[in-house]
Amino acid sequence: MSRTTAPQHEDPPPGGAKTPTTGLSETSDTDVDRRSPYRPKYVPLWNNLITMLGFFLAAMAVVLLMTFGLFSVVTPNANPYVDIVGFLVLPSILVVGVALVPVGIFFKSWRLHRKDPEQRLAFRFPRVDLNDPKQRSVAKVAVLGGFVLLPVVGLSSYHGYHYTDSSAFCSKACHAVMHPQATTYEHSAHARVACAECHIGSGASWFVKSKLSGTRQVLAMWEKSYPRPIPPAITELRPARETCEHCHWPKKFFGAQLREIVHFATDEQNTRHEIDMLLNTGGGDESTGRAEGLHMHLALANAIEYIATDDLLQDIPWVKWTDTAGRELIYRSDGKPSSDPKPEGKVRRVDCMDCHNRPAHKFRSPGEALDIYLDVGKIDTTLPYIKRQAVLALIKPYTDTETAESQIGVELTEYYRENHPEVWATRKASVNHAIDGIRTIYRSNFFPEMKVDWQTYPDNVGHMLTPGCFRCHEGQHVNQHGEAISHECHVCHTFLNPVGLNGDTPVIRKGEFIHPMLLEGRHAEIRCDQCHGGRVPPVPECAGCHATQADFRTGALADFAAFDIPPSPMAEAVDCEGCHDLSEPTDIETIDAMCMDCHDDEERFEGMLASWQEEADRLIEFAETRVDGANERIIQLLREAGPYHNMEATRKIVHALSPESMEPSEP
Repeated sequence: MSRTTAPQHEDPPPGGAKTPTTGLSETSDTDVDRRSPYRPKYVPLWNNLITMLGFFLAAMAVVLLMTFGLFSVVTPNANPYVDIVGFLVLPSILVVGVALVPVGIFFKSWRLHRKDPEQRLAFRFPRVDLNDPKQRSVAKVAVLGGFVLLPVVGLSSYHGYHYTDSSAFCSKACHAVMHPQATTYEHSAHARVACAECHIGSGASWFVKSKLSGTRQVLAMWEKSYPRPIPPAITELRPARETCEHCHWPKKFFGAQLREIVHFATDEQNTRHEIDMLLNTGGGDESTGRAEGLHMHLALANAIEYIATDDLLQDIPWVKWTDTAGRELIYRSDGKPSSDPKPEGKVRRVDCMDCHNRPAHKFRSPGEALDIYLDVGKIDTTLPYIKRQAVLALIKPYTDTETAESQIGVELTEYYRENHPEVWATRKASVNHAIDGIRTIYRSNFFPEMKVDWQTYPDNVGHMLTPGCFRCHEGQHVNQHGEAISHECHVCHTFLNPVGLNGDTPVIRKGEFIHPMLLEGRHAEIRCDQCHGGRVPPVPECAGCHATQADFRTGALADFAAFDIPPSPMAEAVDCEGCHDLSEPTDIETIDAMCMDCHDDEERFEGMLASWQEEADRLIEFAETRVDGANERIIQLLREAGPYHNMEATRKIVHALSPESMEPSEP
């Protein structure tokens, strides 16, 4: 109402008579406007829609909070969605309801005064008189309500704060968005460590920062605008010295750790290989052991900083080492002098997370996960080619998890039914048990809905599946004195190689890693992850990695089937090692000289390979100016295959693509 007008009387009511109540106090004869008969100076302000809504919301929130409290007592298992309502939504509604009460009073007073400037409005403190039965009743309700509301709001707010830091809130409340991280977290060694202890830590500043970031993330989830996959959090994490090192203090580590690595080959027998090594963990406190090893990266006062040019911190062209005396060594792998300006990017100081970047969210590769299942007997190792077929089934692209599980079963069942019918007939239970294990591996490490698998987030521990340590320790980071960051194996680990038996006791010898294949020359410089990437490894022979060259040499390259190319005349007479001695340089002149070991006619055969290369370069360069579209791919593949591996085929392909290239008049 804009004003309150009492009925007109010839005489004002007798002195001391009660007038209608206001929302703040009762009117008396002194509260009457003398300019008009019986016009109250103060009007009720509480009876408006906003204030009434506030009372309603507050009352409903109290009732629901009490219901939620009883529900929590009688329900043994917490539900993350119910907890969100109980600990966050209901207290928020209660606070909003209480806040709406004064807002409504203020808004009504402003509206009344705006419509009737002569109406004198003011917030009057009530006249407290507990001898008045009506006021005494109001006071009882207010005090009782305060005793009820304050503990309810305080307790729910306290639990709400802790609930937002709980692992259930982080993993389950966000449902599919964080499902990959939640699944791997539950299988990790940190499953009993709350998410907030690593991602936030203690203190108000990081708490506020995380909650502000969380608000943005909630909006992204609401709008379904979050990226797939979710970007790794390493660049946003609190420094590990303030979180990880509360439990893991690198300075206090010492000595070496024994590691046993079991690997199963992808051959028919799923051959088991075991690698035993001492990992030189070391530490930086001489009161517990010699200061050495991997943790020397961060255990002492020395500082190591680096710049990465990609979001996953895999490409590191610049590293700086600073000792306690302030001496700096700058290592670069981009070929630029150390004195040149730093490359673009944020300088990051090395801490635990730069190597242990997946401590609670490790997505295992198919090969690694299968090695574990085969080693502990969850998959029968006597099933022929089970590891190879399982890896092939796991790495296929699937639209969703349900489709993947169905197709994995179909593919393995068909493989054994068609290729090993005796195994399928007599050991069907073992095959089905293996299928169940492979499906479990998929559910734990592959999440097609979020586009996540073992390749999404590189794991920097070691260097088998990703560059890892070789991001810096590959021998190409050189400082201003011409010294490279070491890439010697013995710096980080010592291998325990079996050399025989002393009776029944195995004899081992400390030394370098002995690879199953002899790696010489350029092959000895190949990073481990370039062959061991989690998929089916290449066959341990030349054609395993150089299939394009091998098939071109024998005339069996499928991409050239339309040209009906012949095999090289030397395909059957000379194997790869006949021309390629890995202990020698791989240039044309060295290989050309090896030809003369078999060909005595120097006049005819000396320099033959060099002349082939010259001819091939001329033919291909000419063809490149004549072809386009699909044929460009043919020319590119021809260069990749090495034209001099099969010169007759090279001439035939180039002539088919551009006949004029073979004309005698061509220079």
